[in-house]
Amino acid sequence: MLGILTIGTELLTGFIDDTNSSWLGRELTTAGLSPKIKISVSDGVADIVKAIESFPDDVTDLIITGGLGPTHDDITLKSISDYLGIELEFDQQYWEFLRERFRRRGREIPEINRNQALVAADQDIIPNPVGSARGTIFKSGKRRIFLLPGVPDEMKAMFTASVLPLLSTASEDMQVKIIRTTGIWESVLAEKLAAILERYQDIQVAFLPRMIGVDIRLISSDTARIEALKLALVNKCGPYFYGFDETGLEEVVGERLVEKGLTIATAESCTGGLISHRLTETPGSSRYHLGSVVAYSNAVKMKQLGVNQDTLATHGAVSEATALEMAGGVRQALGADVGIATTGIAGPDGGTAEKPVGTVYIGYDDGDTRRANRYQFHFNRYWNKRISSQVALNMIRLELENA
Repeated sequence: MLGILTIGTELLTGFIDDTNSSWLGRELTTAGLSPKIKISVSDGVADIVKAIESFPDDVTDLIITGGLGPTHDDITLKSISDYLGIELEFDQQYWEFLRERFRRRGREIPEINRNQALVAADQDIIPNPVGSARGTIFKSGKRRIFLLPGVPDEMKAMFTASVLPLLSTASEDMQVKIIRTTGIWESVLAEKLAAILERYQDIQVAFLPRMIGVDIRLISSDTARIEALKLALVNKCGPYFYGFDETGLEEVVGERLVEKGLTIATAESCTGGLISHRLTETPGSSRYHLGSVVAYSNAVKMKQLGVNQDTLATHGAVSEATALEMAGGVRQALGADVGIATTGIAGPDGGTAEKPVGTVYIGYDDGDTRRANRYQFHFNRYWNKRISSQVALNMIRLELENA
C-alpha cells in the first residue's frame, strides 16, 4: 500500500497550494499504483514523527516531499534520520560539487547550504538532476520511505527518474484510461452513460469533475474490456468528448488548425489574453496562432479591431454585436483564417439587471461562419476568465470539426 506525506507549514496555512500530492496521486494512479492515504503536516520534528507513525503498517511505500532546502525550517532529513536512529554524514565530495556549481555561476555558495551535503548513513541517495537537494530512500522494517524535495520541478524529475521505477505492484498489467469531456455537467454525463456502464461493472469507473470539464477515469487489467468500454463511452459522449489522458483542449484546437492548414487570432476583453496564453502553451503553436489583441477599452476595440462606435453606443461593449465585430476585426487586422473574441463582465462588480456579473459573449468568425453566443457563468472573476477561455476554445474545436 502507498502513502503520501507532504511537509510544510505553508501548505497548511494556504500560502502555497499542495500541488505535489495531487501530481503524485495522478502519476501513481496512471501507473496502476493508487495511493491509499495522504497526510499534510507542518515543519516540526514532533509533527513529522507523529505523521509517519500514523500511517498503518501495511503502507509499505511512503513518499514524502518537502523540507530539504537550506533554510532553518528544512528539517525533514534530520527528523527522519533521528527517528530511525540513523547517523547523518557530511559528503565532502558533493559539497565541493556544489561549490563548483556556484562558482560557475559567478557566486559564492553560502555556508547555510552545507546541510544539502548531509547524507543518511547506509541509505540510498536519490539524485537531483535539476537542483541541489538530493533525496533519500530510507529502509525501516518492511517499509521504504522515499524522501523528496518540495520544489515541484525537482520533485517531479526525481520521482519520474528514480522512484517510480522502484515501486512494486501486484497488478503490473493494470491500465488507466482517461476520457476528457467539456460542456456537460457531471450528473447529466453520468445519466447519459449509465446504461453502458451497467454492462462493464468489472471495470473501475470514476467521474472527475472540474470547473472546465469532466474527466472519466477507467481502471482495469483487461485490455480488451477497457478498450471496448472506452470506445463505447467516447461514441456516446459525442461532441462533449475532446481527448484522452492529459490532452488539453488547446492542444486539440491546435491539431485541428494544423490539419486544416488554418491560422487563428484572438480578440480578448474579459479573458485578458488567457485564450492566447493557452494556445501558445503548446510547442509549435506559431504555425497557427498569429497573435492577439487584448481590447479592454472601447477605444482599443474601435481603433485596433474596427468595432463601430454606433454598435457600442446601441448594444454596449458586452453584447452579441460587439463580440461579432471583434472576432471579424481581429481576423482581418491580423490576416488570420479564424477570429475568436470574448467580451463580458468578469466581476465582482460592473453587472446590471440586464447583464449581471458572469455575462459573457463569445464571437467566432472564419469568413463563412459568423456567430456569437451569450453565456451566464455566475462564478467569480477567476473562474469567469477560465471558463470563458474553455468555452471559446471548445467553440473553435466544434466549428473546425463540423466544417
